[in-house]
Amino acid sequence: MIDFGKRLDRLKDRRQGTRERATYESASFDGIKMDNYGQDIRTKEIYETLKESNSIKYTIGAMASVNKKSTQISILEGNRVADSLIKSLEFKNIYTESKLQGSVALDIHIKGHSDVDMLIIKKGIFKVEYPRLTPENYSTSSDDRLMVDIVQEIRLESEDILQRKFPKVDVDTSGNKSIAMSGGSLQRKVDIVPACWYDTHTYQQTQNESDRGIEIYHKSNHELILNLPFTHIKLISNRDYRYNGNLKSVIRLMKNMIADMPDYKKRVAKKLSSYDLASIAYHMESRLSMSYDMRLGLVEKTREYLNYLLISPYARSLLEVPDESRKIFDNNEKVKALEVLESEFTALAEAIFRDLNPCLPQYNPNSILNKRVA
Repeated sequence: MIDFGKRLDRLKDRRQGTRERATYESASFDGIKMDNYGQDIRTKEIYETLKESNSIKYTIGAMASVNKKSTQISILEGNRVADSLIKSLEFKNIYTESKLQGSVALDIHIKGHSDVDMLIIKKGIFKVEYPRLTPENYSTSSDDRLMVDIVQEIRLESEDILQRKFPKVDVDTSGNKSIAMSGGSLQRKVDIVPACWYDTHTYQQTQNESDRGIEIYHKSNHELILNLPFTHIKLISNRDYRYNGNLKSVIRLMKNMIADMPDYKKRVAKKLSSYDLASIAYHMESRLSMSYDMRLGLVEKTREYLNYLLISPYARSLLEVPDESRKIFDNNEKVKALEVLESEFTALAEAIFRDLNPCLPQYNPNSILNKRVA
């Protein structure tokens, strides 16, 4: 049985930081004593004020986006580090630009103090998908090095610069795709990801940045790996808009439920990445069609869809990530993760049903689908 009291506590800590952290960050260090020291000074969110059971409060809270102010701090911190790095790279005649990617960019992050992914992209030189559809837009570069060597230079110089410019920050250079920064003067963890532009055929035709690819440098393999982060952001955001914010609500709920699982379940469920979870929810399509006050019904719709995927290997085999670059369930570990996630959604739906119908013995999805939450 799920302890929703504990889950609500963890949800609050995840979204706003612990009571102790909130007090510490708000305290004045100039000798003025705080009158409310020791009290919970965190903002009370809407889901906490609902006159509903803890299972419903948790569900509505887990669907909600993180506080905009906290998200803005994350973005500003990522930009601060990236801007500092870009200026230092310029002194070495290495010209780059930065772009935000990942969960924060999509507003599907579930932590108030969320990690920020900053792409550091080579400026002025691109890779192009052949055959070039618009050859007149491109000319031969004066730099005759391979692009992988050019982006490797950005990676190596960035490692050196960041360690010198942020001496009190933990700068972890061991990751293959990113330089991970935390602690010290940073208010958020920041991942620096060296990369270059890749002009896809679609981008060559549209010139829309959302159609432009990125090739990320892999340190140990000394290779570039193609990603389409801006296409992913566009596709998820457009579908979320079509369904009144319900797509991102489901993605956040999935991520929060995995975060609150016991460790032995979490280890299995996390084989489905945030990207995978977003892709699964993306394919729910018309199941996401629900009014704002009926959004509790998304629990049942998601449970039913996950069950459908679990019992239908053929349906699973057809599912691709939104940009169609790969299958979602591309290994058996993800199927095992799906089993755990489906089981948790079933447990959540049954718990909500029991709270709504304490005298009824058998689960009926209509109780959740017809429940309005103000």
